[in-house]
Amino acid sequence: MELFEPLSEFMKNKSEMVLLMTTNGTAYVSYLEDIFEKVCSLKLQGANATPCDAKAKTFGFVTLLSLCGSNTLSKSYVQFSW
Repeated sequence: MELFEPLSEFMKNKSEMVLLMTTNGTAYVSYLEDIFEKVCSLKLQGANATPCDAKAKTFGFVTLLSLCGSNTLSKSYVQFSW
């Protein structure tokens, strides 16, 4: 999200960017940023990572996505920083 404004200025003449410059487009990008931030924080790799750990973290993330979906439907955006 920090790069959204500079990139949109740089790509303002591209057809893909025209759609993202709408209010819904900006909200969509910020939603994706929040999701990717949570995915990257899973830490599924590393020297001490086991398949059981990866499965537990993935299951927890899927549960979080379900909760986020439910909250979004009820217009509660507490878990989204952007």
